[in-house]
Amino acid sequence: MRVDFSPNKYIIKVSRKVGKRIESDFLFRALRILNNSDSTIRIKEISFDLIAENRIVKRVSYPKLALSYQFRRMAKSAPQMQGYGSEVFLGRDKFFKTENVTSSLTLREGQETGILLQHFRVAYSVSIDTCFISIFYTVEGVRKRLRKRIQIKHYKNKNKYIFPLKGVWLVVNNYDNIYDHRQMQSQEFAMDLVQLTENFKLAYSKRFANKDYPSYSKKVYAIARGKVVDFFNDFPENPPGLGSRLPKRRWDQLMKQFGFMPGVAGNYVTLKHRGNEYSFYAHLVPGSVRLKKNSVVKKGEFIGRLGNSGNSDAPHLHFQLMDGPNFLSARGLPCSFTNLRGAADEPIDFVEENNSIIFSK
Repeated sequence: MRVDFSPNKYIIKVSRKVGKRIESDFLFRALRILNNSDSTIRIKEISFDLIAENRIVKRVSYPKLALSYQFRRMAKSAPQMQGYGSEVFLGRDKFFKTENVTSSLTLREGQETGILLQHFRVAYSVSIDTCFISIFYTVEGVRKRLRKRIQIKHYKNKNKYIFPLKGVWLVVNNYDNIYDHRQMQSQEFAMDLVQLTENFKLAYSKRFANKDYPSYSKKVYAIARGKVVDFFNDFPENPPGLGSRLPKRRWDQLMKQFGFMPGVAGNYVTLKHRGNEYSFYAHLVPGSVRLKKNSVVKKGEFIGRLGNSGNSDAPHLHFQLMDGPNFLSARGLPCSFTNLRGAADEPIDFVEENNSIIFSK
């Protein structure tokens, strides 16, 4: 039996104090189980042991009934886990082979199954540092166990970053919202940045034009000195109205002409920073990016204007930090900032809570 993980080296956690305890928050993206033997395998149970200082802090087990649900869910999702779908969610194509995926607990030769998106949030006296995954199964009536270990660790930024915008902003869909960006590999720690009206509303008219949003056309700044490795500047903006999109025929034409990336991100900029960290800024105003590929920008240098291009419901900035230049295959990284204040004017570096209001000088 072969077992693969996503991520395959280690899982990045976010920790914060909750009373006298440390809360560890992390996401196990995918588990793939392949029967590469010539015998039939019957999966009986899968368990996750969360470890801190060599002690089991929590165990999450899936017995037969729960596994049956998880495997059916996997089989239903498998067709989407191909091509761009697999790259967006898992960082690589063909992590699962759709034609071999089964919803059954019984795996015949060449069949595979798996579990997707296991989110853990555990409070303990110290932070979780390891996860052991145990797969209990039988082969020809003999009960066996396969045990795998994956490290859970913090990620420390290699650079000191400033926030990409100035003023007061609402942070939405950050890592604290597990049902949005976090489900996708490169976007695990991404965030959307918007400004509210004076009445603390996103929009007060369904026909709001882009220019009527408070955040529209605000300047976007480089979070640190970096090299321009990629950008796009020619994708048209979405029409007026919250959630509006270009007509499908026009969108398909643009995707065919420009490719998948501009269709999703609209106009964007990717910068390479010291230590192979890459910042990514999306949904910019067309024509506002006046950069040259391979040129170097300074920390705080203007790189474009906040817009409503690509897969965007309203003018906002999509921002994320990655460990590589490819928006599809790179891994998302947490990003701390040196110039942020909270709603109570308290200094903050890492935005923890979804729907936080922050101020950047």
